[in-house]
Amino acid sequence: MLSCCVWWEAQAFSQVKIRFGETCRQEEIQVGFREQVYKIKLDELGAGMINIPASLAPGHAVLYGPRSISSFYLVPGQQQEITKLSDQKIEFAGAAKAINIYLNSSFLNDRHPGYEKSEEEFLEAWELLPGKLLSYLDSLPLPADFKKSERRRLHYVACNLLLDYPSRHARLLRLQRYTPGEKYYRKLSELLQEDPSAYEFGEYRRFFKDGIQSLAGKEKSATGKPLDKLRYELDYICRNIQDEKLAGYLVDASMSGYIMYSGAEGMEEFLSLYREKVKDEKQKAAFFRSYEQYTRLEKGKKAPHFSLSDKDGKRRNLSDWLGHYVYIDVWATWCGPCCRELPAFHKLKEEFKDKPICFVSISIDADEAAWRAKIEKDGLKGIQLRANGEDSFANDYKISLIPRFLLIDREGNILDANMSRPSDTKTMERLTTLLSNQ
Repeated sequence: MLSCCVWWEAQAFSQVKIRFGETCRQEEIQVGFREQVYKIKLDELGAGMINIPASLAPGHAVLYGPRSISSFYLVPGQQQEITKLSDQKIEFAGAAKAINIYLNSSFLNDRHPGYEKSEEEFLEAWELLPGKLLSYLDSLPLPADFKKSERRRLHYVACNLLLDYPSRHARLLRLQRYTPGEKYYRKLSELLQEDPSAYEFGEYRRFFKDGIQSLAGKEKSATGKPLDKLRYELDYICRNIQDEKLAGYLVDASMSGYIMYSGAEGMEEFLSLYREKVKDEKQKAAFFRSYEQYTRLEKGKKAPHFSLSDKDGKRRNLSDWLGHYVYIDVWATWCGPCCRELPAFHKLKEEFKDKPICFVSISIDADEAAWRAKIEKDGLKGIQLRANGEDSFANDYKISLIPRFLLIDREGNILDANMSRPSDTKTMERLTTLLSNQ
C-alpha cells in the first residue's frame, strides 16, 4: 500500500506530510493551492513534508505525485489524511472527508456526455449535464457553505467537458483530427462570460485559457502557423477580457505556453504587451528568465553541450556526432505518447541508415531499472542514453513536456528545438530534403 498522509496543527504553517512508498523515493511532489505551488523531494522511503500557511482559507488543492494527479479539499489548521493505495485508488479521513470523497467520486470524474456522438447529438446531451451535476451535489449531506461555492464551480466543470469534445471525439473514432462546426464554436463563445468572483476556481481559469486557445486554433487552421494562433489569442484577450487579473493570467498562459511548444522565435512583438498586462512582478521575472533561456535554443544558436551515459555505462557527448545531423528523441518509459512514437522513430533510423544523420534516444526516467527493462523488453537498438537528475540536459534544453524532439545540424547548431514527431509526415519530408543535398 502506498500512502499519503496530510496533517495540520494550529501553528503558523500547516504541515502536509506525504508518503508514497519506496517506489517513489527521491521523486518530487507538489501541492498546488491558492495560486501557489509547494514542492518537496521525497526521501529514500518515499516520504516528505510540505509546509503551507495555516492562515489561508480552505479551498481546492491539487496533489501532483509521480505520474498521478489527485484533487482534494485542503483545510489549513485541521487534521486530514489522504491514503493512496497501490491500485491508485484514494481513501480519505479527517477534516473534509465527505467533501474529498465527493470530489474524487466516479460520478464527478468519469462523466461522459457522449464524446462518440455527432456534434448535434453531443450538444443536446451536454445541455442536460449541468443539471445532473447539481442534482448529484444536492443529494449529498455536505456542508451548506461548500455546496454554495461548489454550485458555481460545477458550471465550469461542465464547460471544460464541452471543451474536451473535439479531442475525445477524434480519439474514440480513431480520427487523426476532428474540427467542430460553427454551432460548437457559437456555444463556446456564449459561455466565455467573465465572473471575477469565480477566479479562485482552477476550472474557471482553465476554461478561459483553453476556450480561447480553441477559438484561436480554428483561426490558425487557415495559415497553419503557431505564431498566428498566439496573435489571435492575445488579440482576443485584449478585446474581450475586462478583468485585469484574468487578463494577466491569460496573457502569461498564452505566451508561456507558446515558448514551451514553439520556442522564443517571433515573440519580440508581444513582449511589451506582456509587460503591460501581467502585474505580478515575480511571475513577470520568471517569464523573462524562461524567455531568455529559450532564446538560446533558437535556430542557428550553438546547441548546449551534453555528456550522458549509454546503456553500457559509456559517456556519449554531443560533439561525438559533429559532421552528422542529430535527431534526438526525449522520452520516458512511463510516457504513453513517447512510447507510441518509438516504432516511427525506429523506421526513420532504418530509412536514413546510410545517411549522415544520427538518431539519439535520451530518456529522462528517474528509475534506471525501468529504463533498462524497457530497452531489453522492446529490443531498442541504436544510441540509448539517460539523463538523470544530476545532468543539466533537461534544464539546458528546457524539457518540460515530453515527447520532445530536437534537430541539430552538422556543425552542432540548433536547427529546430521543437522538431516534429517521427510519426508526422513532415518529419520524413524535412529530413529527406535536408539529406538529399548532402
